[in-house]
Amino acid sequence: MAGRGKLFLGSVAALVGLVVVGLVWRSWYLDSQRKIVPAPADDPLPQLGPRGDFVGSSACQECHRQQHDSWHATFHRTMTQQATPQTVLAPFDGVRLESRGRRYELTRTGDRFEVNLVDPDWESVQIEDGRESSAIDGESELHRVTRPVVMTTGSHHVQGYWIPGARGNLLRQIPWYFHIGEERWMPREDAFLEPPRSPRHFITWNDNCLTCHSTGGRPGMNRRTLEVRTEAAELGISCEACHGAGRKHVARHAESSRVGGSAVAKPPVGSADPTIVNPARLDHRGASRVCGQCHSTFLSPDQEDYLANGYRYQPGEDLSTAFETVLADSPLHTRMEQMGKPVYWTDGACWVGGREYLGHVDSKCHTVGKMSCLSCHSMHDAPADDQLISGMRGDRACLQCHTGFTGSRLTQHTHHSAGSSGSRCYNCHMPHTSYALLGAIRSHRVDSPKVVSIRGGGRPNACNLCHLDRSAGWTSERMVEWYGHEPAELVEEEQTVASWVLLLLQGDPVQRAVSIWHAGWPPARKASGTDWLVPHLAEQLDDAYSVNRWLAWQALKSDPTRSELAFDFVGPRSGRETVWLRLRKEWASGSERLDPDLARRTVLVPGEGLDRKRTEKLLLERDYREVAVPE
Repeated sequence: MAGRGKLFLGSVAALVGLVVVGLVWRSWYLDSQRKIVPAPADDPLPQLGPRGDFVGSSACQECHRQQHDSWHATFHRTMTQQATPQTVLAPFDGVRLESRGRRYELTRTGDRFEVNLVDPDWESVQIEDGRESSAIDGESELHRVTRPVVMTTGSHHVQGYWIPGARGNLLRQIPWYFHIGEERWMPREDAFLEPPRSPRHFITWNDNCLTCHSTGGRPGMNRRTLEVRTEAAELGISCEACHGAGRKHVARHAESSRVGGSAVAKPPVGSADPTIVNPARLDHRGASRVCGQCHSTFLSPDQEDYLANGYRYQPGEDLSTAFETVLADSPLHTRMEQMGKPVYWTDGACWVGGREYLGHVDSKCHTVGKMSCLSCHSMHDAPADDQLISGMRGDRACLQCHTGFTGSRLTQHTHHSAGSSGSRCYNCHMPHTSYALLGAIRSHRVDSPKVVSIRGGGRPNACNLCHLDRSAGWTSERMVEWYGHEPAELVEEEQTVASWVLLLLQGDPVQRAVSIWHAGWPPARKASGTDWLVPHLAEQLDDAYSVNRWLAWQALKSDPTRSELAFDFVGPRSGRETVWLRLRKEWASGSERLDPDLARRTVLVPGEGLDRKRTEKLLLERDYREVAVPE
C-alpha cells in the first residue's frame, strides 16, 4: 500500500510538473509571438521649430504685430499646446476615473501632470493580435504604467490630453475629455456620437490630428520599421497654416530692409507679394479653400507618403493637389457609408460639424455668387467665438448681397414678423442640421427649406426645428401656400404627428441628436412652448447613445427651474432611471390642462405622460441603424 501511495504521489508530482512546464512554455511562446512594447521616449513631443520653408509665427510678429496679436487671442492658436499649469484646464490632483473596466488615476506634482492607467501600447498590441477582450481584461492590471501628460488639444468646448507612446515621439490620447462648460470629465467613447458597443480603440496624434491641429506638420511614420519621428513647425493653427510657409517672405523683407548691399525693393503698397499668400487677395474659391484644407472631410491619395511627409498643401491651391475630398456623390463617401460613418444627409447636405467647406462649396451663393468663408468670418477682425465679423450674427450676413430683402419686403418673404427668429435669414437658410461637439451646428450649405420624409435619414426641415409642436404636413401646407412648392410626399403619421416627436421616436441617431438639441434652443422654445417637451426629453435620458442622453439633459437644464438638474449621463442605468421617473411623475401631476389638440400632435396624455400605445406603434418604424459621426 505504501508503494502504491508513493507511486500515486509521484504521478501527481509529475503531472503538476508537466502543467507548470506547459504554462511556462505557453507564456514564453505567446510572448515570443507578440510585438515588444518599448519604453516611451524621453522627449515625446514632436520635434518643434522651423523646418523646411516654415519659420513659425514668432518670425511674423515684428512686422505684423496687430495681426499677430489678434490671431494670438483665437482658439485656433490654442488648439494644441504643451501641457503646463496655464494650458491644462482640467483638475488632475487626486482624480480617479473609471469607465469600461478601466481605472485612471490622475495626479499633479508641481508643474507635472501624470496619469496611471493600463498601458495603451500593451493593450493596442493585444487588440492587433486579435486577443479576446475578456483575456485582455484579465491581464490588464499587470500592465499598469504611469505616464506624463505632455500635450493638450482643445481650449473652447472640450480638452483632451496626450501621453507618450511606445515608439519614437508617438503620442496617445488618454481616453477621456474634460468638458469645459460643465467642468466634468467624460469618457472619450461617450463624448462622440457613435454606437454604444463601439470597440475600444486608441487615438494617436501623429497621424490623426497633426494635419489640422498643428502647422507645418510631418508625421514621420514608417509602417515597415514602426519608426516615428514626427516634426512640426508649431503646435496649434498659426500664421503659416493660412498664409503658407514664410521663409521666402521673411528673407525678402529682411533683405529689403538691410542697410548696405543690394536691397530688394518692397512691393508697392496695395499690391500682392508673391512670396506669401494673403487669403483676402484670393478669389472667393481660393479664399475658401484655405479654410477647406481643414474644415472638410478628406483622405490621402497616398497614405504611405502622407505618413512619411504629411500633406504639403499650399494655401489657396486646389484641394485635389493634396487631398481626396469626400464629396456626397463620390465613391469615398459610399465607402464611408459602408463603414457606418456617413458624412451627408440624403439630400446631399453635410451633417458633420467642423466640415463647413463641404456645404459652403455646394451653395449657389458660392457656385453662382462670390461668397467665401471670409464673407462672414475673419481671423483678425472678429472675436474668437466662431470668428464672426461684427454684424454677421444678424441679417447683414445675407443682406450684404441680397439687398432687396429689407423692411416690408423681408416680412413678405418670411411671413414672420420683423425682428422675430422666423425672420432671421440664417434660421431658415442655414438651420442647425450638422452635428459636432455635443451639439447642433448651422449647415453651411445655404439653401431654401424643403419638407421631406424623415424615412431613411431625411434631413429635418428648418421650419419644424423651430415649430417643434407642428407636423411636417402642417409645414408642407405653408410651403405650398407661401412659395408654391409641390406638396411633400409624407406617410400618414408625418401629416398629423409633430415632426420633432417623430424624429425622437423614429429617427436615426443623428436625427435624434439634432432634434433633441433644438429642445433647448431659445427660438424653438419660444415658438413651440416648453412644458410639453419634458416627458419626451425624460425618455431620451435613456437613449442608447450616450451623446443623446447628454443632449436631453442639457435641453432639460435650459429651463431655469431645472438649471441645476443633476444627472450622470454615463452612470449606471439604475441611477439614471431615478431621474427620468421623477421627471415623468412631476410632469404628469401638473399637466391635466394640456391643450387636447397639442396633446394629440405630440403623442401625450394629459395627467399621465406619453401615450404608450401610440408610442409603441411609432417605435416599430424606428431607424435602428448604427451610425458614428466622423468629427
